[in-house]
Amino acid sequence: MADKLPDPTMPQGAADRQPVHDNMSLRNILKSMKKDPDGNGINALGYDGVLRSFDLERNVVDAVGLNPTQIREYYKGLPMPDRFLTADGRNISRRDMFYPDAENIPKKFTAEDIAKIEAHNEELERRGVTCCVLDKSTDDGKPNPR
Repeated sequence: MADKLPDPTMPQGAADRQPVHDNMSLRNILKSMKKDPDGNGINALGYDGVLRSFDLERNVVDAVGLNPTQIREYYKGLPMPDRFLTADGRNISRRDMFYPDAENIPKKFTAEDIAKIEAHNEELERRGVTCCVLDKSTDDGKPNPR
């Protein structure tokens, strides 16, 4: 029986890791993913069920196909778009994970978008808002003393 050759379009490390992620929590998957070395990247879940790490120019740095449970975990506490109800990133080819369709690549912010975001963040900071969403690990069930 001939050995299967690795896919030359995908980093070997990503190919080796994929099956392991099926039993991992979303938090651990995010921690294990490669990030943009310059610190300017973002993570985004595509409609195909693949969680991708992008650099500033929207090149894929890393990608993991999520199972339906992990996709629900991604949207925990938020309304989940209907398209994700049947998504399963485990069924996506390695090539499509690293070279996604345009609809699975987040748009790049324009200078105007960045200015609006910065103004909004400055306003929140001025008002003393430091966090908008409680994480289970930080919510011990006790009332907030503020």
